[in-house]
Amino acid sequence: MMRRAFFLIIELECILAIKLIIFDFDGVLVDSEFIAGQVMTKQLNELGIDINLARILQLFVGLDDIAKRLLLTDYIGASEVEGFILETKRLSRMAYMKQLKPLPFVESMLENLPIAKCIASNSHPDSLKIKIKASKLDRFFSEDKLYFGAMVAKPKPAPDLYLHAADMHKVDADECLVIEDSVHGVRAAVAANMPVIGYYGASHCFNGYEVNLEKAGANTSFNDMRELLTIIGKM
Repeated sequence: MMRRAFFLIIELECILAIKLIIFDFDGVLVDSEFIAGQVMTKQLNELGIDINLARILQLFVGLDDIAKRLLLTDYIGASEVEGFILETKRLSRMAYMKQLKPLPFVESMLENLPIAKCIASNSHPDSLKIKIKASKLDRFFSEDKLYFGAMVAKPKPAPDLYLHAADMHKVDADECLVIEDSVHGVRAAVAANMPVIGYYGASHCFNGYEVNLEKAGANTSFNDMRELLTIIGKM
Protein backbone atom coordinates (compact mmCIF):
# COMPACT_ATOMS: atom_id res chain seq x y z
CA MET A 1 0.00 0.00 0.00
CA MET A 2 2.77 2.45 0.90
CA ARG A 3 4.65 1.56 -2.30
CA ARG A 4 1.56 2.28 -4.40
CA ALA A 5 0.99 5.59 -2.60
CA PHE A 6 4.62 6.56 -3.25
CA PHE A 7 4.25 6.03 -7.00
CA LEU A 8 0.94 7.90 -7.05
CA ILE A 9 2.69 10.88 -5.44
CA ILE A 10 5.47 10.71 -8.05
CA GLU A 11 2.91 10.60 -10.88
CA LEU A 12 1.01 13.55 -9.41
CA GLU A 13 4.22 15.59 -9.16
CA CYS A 14 4.98 14.86 -12.82
CA ILE A 15 1.47 15.92 -13.81
CA LEU A 16 1.65 19.14 -11.79
CA ALA A 17 4.99 20.02 -13.42
CA ILE A 18 3.01 20.47 -16.63
CA LYS A 19 1.07 23.72 -16.54
CA LEU A 20 -0.56 23.62 -19.97
CA ILE A 21 -1.67 20.83 -22.30
CA ILE A 22 -1.95 21.94 -25.92
CA PHE A 23 -4.16 19.73 -28.04
CA ASP A 24 -4.22 19.61 -31.78
CA PHE A 25 -7.88 19.27 -32.75
CA ASP A 26 -8.39 17.31 -35.96
CA GLY A 27 -7.44 13.69 -35.43
CA VAL A 28 -6.78 14.15 -31.70
CA LEU A 29 -10.10 15.24 -30.21
CA VAL A 30 -12.37 14.49 -33.19
CA ASP A 31 -12.22 12.15 -36.17
CA SER A 32 -12.44 14.96 -38.71
CA GLU A 33 -9.38 14.11 -40.82
CA PHE A 34 -11.08 10.95 -42.06
CA ILE A 35 -14.29 12.80 -42.97
CA ALA A 36 -12.42 15.57 -44.81
CA GLY A 37 -10.30 12.95 -46.57
CA GLN A 38 -13.38 11.13 -47.81
CA VAL A 39 -14.76 14.38 -49.21
CA MET A 40 -11.56 15.30 -51.03
CA THR A 41 -11.03 11.80 -52.40
CA LYS A 42 -14.52 11.79 -53.91
CA GLN A 43 -13.98 15.24 -55.44
CA LEU A 44 -10.70 14.26 -57.08
CA ASN A 45 -12.08 10.95 -58.31
CA GLU A 46 -14.99 12.80 -59.94
CA LEU A 47 -12.41 14.90 -61.81
CA GLY A 48 -10.87 11.70 -63.16
CA ILE A 49 -7.88 11.67 -60.82
CA ASP A 50 -6.95 8.19 -59.66
CA ILE A 51 -6.17 8.58 -55.97
CA ASN A 52 -7.45 6.71 -52.93
CA LEU A 53 -8.36 7.78 -49.40
CA ALA A 54 -5.20 6.34 -47.85
CA ARG A 55 -3.02 8.46 -50.14
CA ILE A 56 -5.07 11.60 -49.47
CA LEU A 57 -4.68 11.16 -45.72
CA GLN A 58 -0.96 10.52 -46.07
CA LEU A 59 -0.48 13.69 -48.11
CA PHE A 60 -2.82 16.20 -46.48
CA VAL A 61 -3.16 15.43 -42.76
CA GLY A 62 -1.70 18.27 -40.69
CA LEU A 63 -1.17 20.72 -43.55
CA ASP A 64 -2.30 24.34 -43.37
CA ASP A 65 -4.38 25.87 -46.18
CA ILE A 66 -1.37 27.33 -48.03
CA ALA A 67 0.42 23.99 -48.13
CA LYS A 68 -2.78 22.26 -49.26
CA ARG A 69 -3.17 24.74 -52.11
CA LEU A 70 0.36 24.14 -53.32
CA LEU A 71 -0.10 20.38 -53.23
CA LEU A 72 -3.45 20.48 -55.01
CA THR A 73 -1.92 22.56 -57.80
CA ASP A 74 0.05 19.49 -58.87
CA TYR A 75 -3.19 17.54 -59.27
CA ILE A 76 -5.72 19.96 -60.71
CA GLY A 77 -3.79 23.04 -61.82
CA ALA A 78 -3.44 26.44 -60.17
CA SER A 79 -6.53 27.93 -61.83
CA GLU A 80 -8.85 25.30 -60.30
CA VAL A 81 -7.50 25.25 -56.76
CA GLU A 82 -9.53 28.06 -55.15
CA GLY A 83 -12.86 26.78 -56.41
CA PHE A 84 -11.95 23.23 -55.45
CA ILE A 85 -11.02 24.19 -51.88
CA LEU A 86 -14.18 26.25 -51.41
CA GLU A 87 -16.24 23.25 -52.47
CA THR A 88 -14.20 20.94 -50.22
CA LYS A 89 -14.91 23.20 -47.26
CA ARG A 90 -18.62 23.41 -48.09
CA LEU A 91 -19.01 19.65 -48.42
CA SER A 92 -16.87 19.01 -45.36
CA ARG A 93 -18.96 21.39 -43.22
CA MET A 94 -22.11 19.53 -44.25
CA ALA A 95 -20.48 16.21 -43.38
CA TYR A 96 -19.22 17.51 -40.03
CA MET A 97 -22.69 18.63 -38.97
CA LYS A 98 -24.01 15.13 -39.67
CA GLN A 99 -21.11 12.91 -38.63
CA LEU A 100 -18.57 14.66 -36.43
CA LYS A 101 -18.23 13.51 -32.84
CA PRO A 102 -15.45 13.29 -30.26
CA LEU A 103 -13.06 10.39 -30.47
CA PRO A 104 -13.59 7.62 -27.87
CA PHE A 105 -13.06 8.67 -24.24
CA VAL A 106 -12.12 12.24 -25.17
CA GLU A 107 -14.98 13.79 -23.19
CA SER A 108 -14.28 11.86 -20.00
CA MET A 109 -10.56 12.64 -20.34
CA LEU A 110 -11.28 16.37 -20.66
CA GLU A 111 -13.72 16.29 -17.75
CA ASN A 112 -11.07 14.78 -15.47
CA LEU A 113 -8.01 16.69 -16.70
CA PRO A 114 -6.55 18.66 -13.76
CA ILE A 115 -4.38 20.88 -15.97
CA ALA A 116 -5.04 24.02 -18.02
CA LYS A 117 -5.75 23.16 -21.65
CA CYS A 118 -6.15 24.78 -25.03
CA ILE A 119 -6.30 23.93 -28.73
CA ALA A 120 -3.71 24.91 -31.34
CA SER A 121 -4.73 24.00 -34.87
CA ASN A 122 -3.77 24.80 -38.44
CA SER A 123 -7.50 24.79 -39.27
CA HIS A 124 -9.10 27.96 -40.58
CA PRO A 125 -10.74 29.82 -37.65
CA ASP A 126 -14.28 29.49 -39.06
CA SER A 127 -13.75 25.79 -39.77
CA LEU A 128 -12.45 25.04 -36.27
CA LYS A 129 -15.36 26.90 -34.65
CA ILE A 130 -17.85 24.91 -36.74
CA LYS A 131 -16.18 21.61 -35.84
CA ILE A 132 -15.86 22.32 -32.14
CA LYS A 133 -19.53 23.28 -31.98
CA ALA A 134 -20.69 20.31 -34.07
CA SER A 135 -18.77 17.93 -31.81
CA LYS A 136 -20.11 19.69 -28.68
CA LEU A 137 -16.58 20.14 -27.36
CA ASP A 138 -17.10 23.88 -27.04
CA ARG A 139 -18.17 23.22 -23.43
CA PHE A 140 -14.52 22.43 -22.66
CA PHE A 141 -12.86 25.19 -24.69
CA SER A 142 -13.96 28.82 -24.74
CA GLU A 143 -12.98 30.87 -27.80
CA ASP A 144 -10.02 32.42 -25.96
CA LYS A 145 -8.56 28.90 -25.66
CA LEU A 146 -8.53 28.37 -29.44
CA TYR A 147 -5.36 29.20 -31.38
CA PHE A 148 -5.25 29.14 -35.17
CA GLY A 149 -2.42 28.96 -37.68
CA ALA A 150 -3.60 32.32 -39.04
CA MET A 151 -2.57 33.96 -35.75
CA VAL A 152 1.15 33.54 -36.49
CA ALA A 153 3.53 34.22 -39.36
CA LYS A 154 4.35 30.56 -39.84
CA PRO A 155 1.92 27.79 -38.84
CA LYS A 156 2.90 24.16 -38.15
CA PRO A 157 5.39 22.60 -38.82
CA ALA A 158 7.02 25.83 -37.59
CA PRO A 159 6.95 26.27 -33.79
CA ASP A 160 5.25 29.68 -33.85
CA LEU A 161 1.69 28.57 -33.04
CA TYR A 162 2.70 26.49 -30.03
CA LEU A 163 4.95 29.23 -28.72
CA HIS A 164 2.11 31.72 -29.14
CA ALA A 165 -0.24 29.50 -27.10
CA ALA A 166 2.35 29.18 -24.34
CA ASP A 167 2.97 32.93 -24.34
CA MET A 168 -0.75 33.66 -24.05
CA HIS A 169 -0.92 31.38 -21.01
CA LYS A 170 2.27 32.88 -19.54
CA VAL A 171 4.05 29.52 -19.27
CA ASP A 172 7.44 28.36 -20.51
CA ALA A 173 7.80 25.88 -23.35
CA ASP A 174 9.07 23.12 -21.07
CA GLU A 175 5.97 23.53 -18.88
CA CYS A 176 3.73 22.61 -21.81
CA LEU A 177 2.76 19.24 -23.22
CA VAL A 178 1.55 18.86 -26.81
CA ILE A 179 -0.79 16.09 -28.02
CA GLU A 180 -0.46 15.61 -31.77
CA ASP A 181 -1.57 13.18 -34.46
CA SER A 182 0.50 14.44 -37.39
CA VAL A 183 4.18 14.42 -38.24
CA HIS A 184 3.95 18.15 -39.06
CA GLY A 185 2.50 18.88 -35.63
CA VAL A 186 5.07 16.76 -33.81
CA ARG A 187 7.87 18.57 -35.62
CA ALA A 188 6.34 21.91 -34.61
CA ALA A 189 6.33 20.89 -30.95
CA VAL A 190 9.91 19.62 -31.13
CA ALA A 191 10.98 22.90 -32.75
CA ALA A 192 9.25 24.75 -29.90
CA ASN A 193 11.22 22.66 -27.37
CA MET A 194 8.01 21.25 -25.96
CA PRO A 195 7.50 17.63 -24.94
CA VAL A 196 5.02 15.98 -27.30
CA ILE A 197 2.96 12.78 -27.22
CA GLY A 198 1.77 11.26 -30.47
CA TYR A 199 -1.84 10.09 -30.71
CA TYR A 200 -2.79 7.43 -33.25
CA GLY A 201 -6.33 6.47 -32.27
CA ALA A 202 -8.20 8.19 -35.13
CA SER A 203 -9.51 6.51 -38.28
CA HIS A 204 -6.85 8.00 -40.54
CA CYS A 205 -4.00 6.43 -38.55
CA PHE A 206 -2.86 3.41 -40.56
CA ASN A 207 -0.95 0.44 -39.19
CA GLY A 208 2.46 1.60 -37.99
CA TYR A 209 1.40 5.27 -37.89
CA GLU A 210 2.88 5.70 -34.41
CA VAL A 211 6.33 4.82 -35.75
CA ASN A 212 6.27 7.93 -37.95
CA LEU A 213 5.19 10.10 -35.01
CA GLU A 214 8.05 8.86 -32.85
CA LYS A 215 10.55 9.21 -35.68
CA ALA A 216 9.44 12.84 -35.99
CA GLY A 217 10.29 13.36 -32.31
CA ALA A 218 7.30 12.32 -30.19
CA ASN A 219 8.43 11.29 -26.70
CA THR A 220 5.95 8.43 -26.80
CA SER A 221 2.65 7.55 -28.47
CA PHE A 222 -0.74 6.15 -27.51
CA ASN A 223 -4.13 5.32 -29.02
CA ASP A 224 -6.52 5.38 -26.05
CA MET A 225 -7.45 8.64 -24.31
CA ARG A 226 -8.01 6.77 -21.05
CA GLU A 227 -4.23 6.32 -20.88
CA LEU A 228 -3.27 9.99 -21.13
CA LEU A 229 -2.98 10.90 -17.43
CA THR A 230 -1.03 7.73 -16.69
CA ILE A 231 1.38 8.48 -19.54
CA ILE A 232 1.88 12.04 -18.28
CA GLY A 233 2.61 10.74 -14.81
CA LYS A 234 5.37 8.52 -16.16
CA MET A 235 7.12 11.18 -18.27
